[in-house]
Amino acid sequence: MAILSESKIKEKIEEGALLIEPFSDGCLQPASYDLRVDQDYVLRGHCLVSSLETVGLPMDVAGLVRMRSTFGREGVFLSGGYIDPGYKGDITLCLFNAGGSVEVGEGERIAQIVFLDVVGETGGYSGSYQNSCGVTKSKR
Repeated sequence: MAILSESKIKEKIEEGALLIEPFSDGCLQPASYDLRVDQDYVLRGHCLVSSLETVGLPMDVAGLVRMRSTFGREGVFLSGGYIDPGYKGDITLCLFNAGGSVEVGEGERIAQIVFLDVVGETGGYSGSYQNSCGVTKSKR
């Protein structure tokens, strides 16, 4: 398993293989990209939050989404967080706040996505969350 570096992330974006829109150089990290929230939120208990970014993964890249440590230190945890190759859409973050209310402002960096090379062929994601826009509740 290989993690894409910042130069590889930019290369894949420039090639049109990887989509991060809107992209900000300030969110690009050495081996990840920081996801921002699409609007103001007050985090209490279980909550769903949408990324500002629309992400589109090529068939040879998967994503792992992790909470930024700043929010972990405030008692906010992320569940799930795996994105299949071929997925395109906004990222719904499933959060749990174990502490007091935490305010998050529109455009604030809340999570980071790590991009992983996928070895071998895959049919890609074709599930019910494909092309999600904004917060998407459970479809089970």
